Amino acid sequence: MVRAAQFRDRGELVGRLENESMLELVAETIKSKAPIYLWLKFLGEEGHFYFREGRIVAAVCRSLRGKQAAYNLLAFRSGIFRLVRGQKPPAENVEIVWSDFEKSYQEELHKLIVSFMHSLEGKFVFRLLDFHYQEIYAWEDTRSESLQKMLKKLFDAGAENGFKLLVRGLEEDLIESREDIFAAIFYIPELRYFIAASGETGEKEKILNWIRYEFIPLSREAVSVSLRKADRLARRAGILAVIPDPQLAEQISSPLNAAGFKVWVCRDGFEGLVRTEDYHPDLLLLYYDLRRISAPEVFQRLKRKEQSQMIPVLTLVEGGEREKAQADPCGDIYLDIPFSAKKLIKEVENILELK
Repeated sequence: MVRAAQFRDRGELVGRLENESMLELVAETIKSKAPIYLWLKFLGEEGHFYFREGRIVAAVCRSLRGKQAAYNLLAFRSGIFRLVRGQKPPAENVEIVWSDFEKSYQEELHKLIVSFMHSLEGKFVFRLLDFHYQEIYAWEDTRSESLQKMLKKLFDAGAENGFKLLVRGLEEDLIESREDIFAAIFYIPELRYFIAASGETGEKEKILNWIRYEFIPLSREAVSVSLRKADRLARRAGILAVIPDPQLAEQISSPLNAAGFKVWVCRDGFEGLVRTEDYHPDLLLLYYDLRRISAPEVFQRLKRKEQSQMIPVLTLVEGGEREKAQADPCGDIYLDIPFSAKKLIKEVENILELK
């Protein structure tokens, strides 16, 4: 359990990540169904995360915005945090159900183990445990009783003093060897996880090098990979509609939402440029007559930036205004107003190459 001080008058919890990892903090936070805001700070990084109904729904970091911030949880390996109940985000940019993440992370760990097992000839036992010694993942050869006993003995001996030397970074590993077998314990500080592995002496160096140089870095990367895979919004095409007229915005968003797309609506060109950076949409729907920043200027700015230049822009034009709009380009493709919901969906599917 994450320990924190409670300020009842403000409805807040404040604390410091020490023995707990960021993943454990989120796992505890995610249990609440109420809207929750989590603020974190570690070194030069500052993060803002929002939760609702057991899922992450928004994220922003000092160095990252939108989806990438949500996949960057391990940047906060320590530091202080503040939890505020009942606070909703200004906009939602991800949808990460924690059980989806946990399942995906197990799959990523399994792939790492299985790919390595093909290179081994002898027996092998592997355990990944959290700071409270709860098992995260396990792999063992069915004929490995001696390996398991040796590994348990080494782990129990280290656990008696809380693996102080490993946790403090004073030692890289704990290793015990006999003539034919060995056991080793490693610690991953960003995850607050222990690795316990045992194998045959003839493959000792192969196993230890794999843990040091492949499994540990890849297990950290697997967190971001799994968060990305668990993001349900990333699995659906996201559409940003820059439409100043509320009635037209509703005419666009309702059928697209019903067709399975995620639609964000904003009212002017300036907000459209900002939200493009936040949401990284798959498609931009742009009304040709915008306030603050014109549609041609929005289009040109998007195409000048590497991160947005490949986003297709479908520009909506009133009947008879197409030539005027095309004279000062403001879209990759143009659609005349009025249009039917069926025509809009078909046009969007064609642009996104969806069947």
